[in-house]
Amino acid sequence: MSSHLQIIAELEALVEMQARTVRALATRLAELGDTVTGRDEIAEADEAYRRAIGGDEWPE
Repeated sequence: MSSHLQIIAELEALVEMQARTVRALATRLAELGDTVTGRDEIAEADEAYRRAIGGDEWPE
């Protein structure tokens, strides 16, 4: 059985991996540009993401 601290560390690693994935997907979406989504939709998605994480900057 895992200790509470080990579980927290594993969850932290998972969240960091998910953040990297979201950044990669956002980068790819931006690369697609106007062709698929249009700039307004990218800006709206970026704003919604920033509101959801409670910050103005992308997580590192």
